[in-house]
Formats: sequence, C-alpha cells, structure tokens
Amino acid sequence: MANKNYFNEEEFQEGLKKYQQTAIVRDGVAVQKDEKIEVYLVTEVTKIVNAIIMVYRYYIFEDYEDLKQHALQACYTNFLKFNPKKGTCFNYFSLISKMSLLNYTSRRQRHRNHSDIEDQVHLNASKEVNYEMFFEDLESTLFNIIDENYIGEQRKKYIKVASLIIEYFRKTRKFVSKSDLYSWIRSFGIKNNVVREFIKEMQQHNEKIFSIIED
Repeated sequence: MANKNYFNEEEFQEGLKKYQQTAIVRDGVAVQKDEKIEVYLVTEVTKIVNAIIMVYRYYIFEDYEDLKQHALQACYTNFLKFNPKKGTCFNYFSLISKMSLLNYTSRRQRHRNHSDIEDQVHLNASKEVNYEMFFEDLESTLFNIIDENYIGEQRKKYIKVASLIIEYFRKTRKFVSKSDLYSWIRSFGIKNNVVREFIKEMQQHNEKIFSIIED
C-alpha cells in the first residue's frame, strides 16, 4: 500500500468536493447528485478497495466480488462525510475499507463457527487445515471471553483487536515480531495502548485460552 501512484489524491478530492457541493441531501441521504462524478468516485475508490483486498489477502476468507461490493458500499455511504481537515481521501477510504472488510469477514467467520456440522466442509488432516482449525478455536475462545466479561464500547473495541490479531496470524501463519503485529493493527486505526490494554486483560484468562492447545 506504500505506492499510491494509482490514486490521484488531488483530482479525487476536487471531484468529491464538487460532488458534496452539488448534492441535495435529506436525512443524510443524497436524493439528487451528479451521477457522472459519482461514477468517477466509485471507479477511483475501487482501486483502493482492490489493493486492500489483495495486499491483506481478504480473498482467502470470502468471495472476492462479495468483499469488493461490501467495502465499496461502505465507502459510498461515506462520500458525503469526508472532511479534508481530517486527512487525505486515500487514508480515509483505506481505513473505511479495512474496517468494513474486517467486520464482514469476522461476522462471516463467526456465522460459520455456529452453523450446523452438516454444513461444514469436510476437513482433511493436512497441516494447512490444522492451522485453520487452531485459528478458529482461538477466535471462538477469545470472542467468548469478550462476550462473557465485557460490555459496551470496551467489548466493541476488544472484538476489533481480537479479530485483527487472528487475521494477522492467518496471514503470516506465525508470529513475526511484536512491532510487526502492532504496525498491522495500527494500519486499521487502533492505537498501541489499546492493544496493550487488550493483551493485559486477556492474560487474566490464560487458562481458558491455553486450554485449546492442550485439546
């Protein structure tokens, strides 16, 4: 994601500004808009979405077209909310795409974990499958701990951190480094102190977490 040459920030901001200025909004919804500019904005945002899906390998978890449409919808609904005082369009829509894809894949994963055994794909005893089974067990255990012990904003915050940690492990298949993990999570807009807080809280539940290794 370091190379942003495929995305023209200046032109996109100019187009988005004109889109916001000419749109007629009622109850937060654009009832009249410049459709030509809208097509341009969607086309350009699609470049960001595609890059994120490929770089972070979201296509491993879900259907590519479903991922793209989900992230694009999230970006589209935020066209009118962008404020240049808060940063660049590239960073703004990159973060929206990442959080949208994270939430979507996490919900889908949790749904699969709770579906009937008859609906599950038959698993062969390969190393790759064993990795995935371990990650699913770890994810389910962390989510259960969070659901049973935390509420409100703290619960929502910890669900995001847990999802990102699991996704990091799925992506790397091993722990590379503390700094690499923290950098990965920061790219989703979550600060280091939130991760440290989460890890400290989870240490109270080590017995339950480590029990999946023994199983």
